[in-house]
Amino acid sequence: MLTYVITSLFAFLGVYVGAILAFIAPDEVKPGMPYFRAFENTLLVFIGIVLLYAYGAQVWVLILLGVVASIFLYFTKETTPINHIAYFALGIAFFFATRTADLFIAVSSMIFMYGLPLGSIYVARHIKKSRKTVLTDVLLNFGFFVIVALMTNLVALFVYNF
Repeated sequence: MLTYVITSLFAFLGVYVGAILAFIAPDEVKPGMPYFRAFENTLLVFIGIVLLYAYGAQVWVLILLGVVASIFLYFTKETTPINHIAYFALGIAFFFATRTADLFIAVSSMIFMYGLPLGSIYVARHIKKSRKTVLTDVLLNFGFFVIVALMTNLVALFVYNF
């Protein structure tokens, strides 16, 4: 359980690292926005495909879902909160990654990397606020990932113990 909590906090820190990188190099954020979005969307699709594959989905289903999800994410506007919502859903995916140690490490690392562009994009949209305010807002806006991950684990422990 302790490993699960520490790893969920580590995965969440990706958002803070992305935010700090955006503060360190603010001139690079605006030209990098399309690449951040592409990296974010690619990781989201890849995390879903890896989890589905680990749970035994057929390859043709994975390919079809990957293509459909990629097209959907490509055509979403930058102002839609789909990536914020997906970050909360990754808390549930984080729990499902506990099936094997290798899967847990891979998905945790990908969630950390998913947070990098997410934090950078958030800072770019709120650059006029102070650093302290933005870093507090990051915790308030994205901290639910840790709560969802921990609550999912607690619910699973409760259900399987009774």
